[in-house]
Amino acid sequence: MTIRSFLPLGGLLALLLGALTATNAATEPAFTFKRGVNISHWLSQNESAQAYGAPWFGERDVEWIAMQGFDHIRLPVDFRLCLAADGSLIEARLKPIADAIRWARARGLGVVLDAHFLPGADFNSVGGDRRVYTDPALQETAARCWRQMATHFAAEGPWLRFEILNEPVAAENPQLNPFMKLMLAAIRESNPTRIVYVTSNKWSSFHTVGDVVLPDDPNIALTIHFYEPIVFTHQRAPWVGFTRTLPAVSFPGTVPDVTGHVLASFHMNLHAGDRLTEAQIEETFAGVSSWLAQHAPKIEVYVGEFGVYEAADSASKRCWIHAVRSDAERRGWGWAVWDYNDSFGVRGRDGAGTPILEGLFSK
Repeated sequence: MTIRSFLPLGGLLALLLGALTATNAATEPAFTFKRGVNISHWLSQNESAQAYGAPWFGERDVEWIAMQGFDHIRLPVDFRLCLAADGSLIEARLKPIADAIRWARARGLGVVLDAHFLPGADFNSVGGDRRVYTDPALQETAARCWRQMATHFAAEGPWLRFEILNEPVAAENPQLNPFMKLMLAAIRESNPTRIVYVTSNKWSSFHTVGDVVLPDDPNIALTIHFYEPIVFTHQRAPWVGFTRTLPAVSFPGTVPDVTGHVLASFHMNLHAGDRLTEAQIEETFAGVSSWLAQHAPKIEVYVGEFGVYEAADSASKRCWIHAVRSDAERRGWGWAVWDYNDSFGVRGRDGAGTPILEGLFSK
């Protein structure tokens, strides 16, 4: 007799499904989240001419990203744009997220779903919204947003990770800890074991990691961002206060006289003649490693953003990118460069790789 003579149909289906699951698990690639790229201005910070989810980014772009050697994408999403007036999620706004996950997984890439903005929280230097860190009603709104988003994607496997909030800017560093814990609890209702990134205050700074109190959860990781020295990485970028006539800054190099080239409201601790060196990058990274050794020696660390604005010269871009990537990898940290094909891009408007891409994958 065959096994079908002894098993009801339901039991047979269970066996078949189990076998298929085992086969899929055996053939599923390992999702390492070590070398990533940010897909900026697609589902967040959309320019006036670029609607949320506009077709400038698609499956062919994900294919190009995979071919370069990246193993994941970080997907910044403005969660505020996904909410209807009654607080529910807008199904049409979730489709591009689901599409990106599907495109990435088909090519063995992971996806970090990053809440780039939440209700009551944004990272703008001037006029930014910081209410969520002190307003219980807004905290519940943000938690409900994450609760719904996490539930919607709960069936996804280890190729998907969540990031609670991009670059928080609470008035005081300790205010961030209970907020992170509250958002994590909302996520854990439907995703008990998914990797979730928590972060530090003041734009996910390396320098505020010392005030992070990590939630008691075995499936969290720490994400931090690095753009130092900003006079180099953001030279001539108007949104941080530099003028378009700021003298060129090389790396390694020297800080120029910025008098008249930076808004008075922006204090960047810049001193003409100061040297800019790779050793300074290593020193900053070492400070985080020292804190980790004392407080969280086993936690996974992820440099979720670093990059150089287009105004810098090509050789300096390669050098700085290579230095940051190399130091992160020596410490076993994953990374995601900012960004895919905008003003910090690894891919130029002509479709070819840029000096940023060269710096990432050079020896």
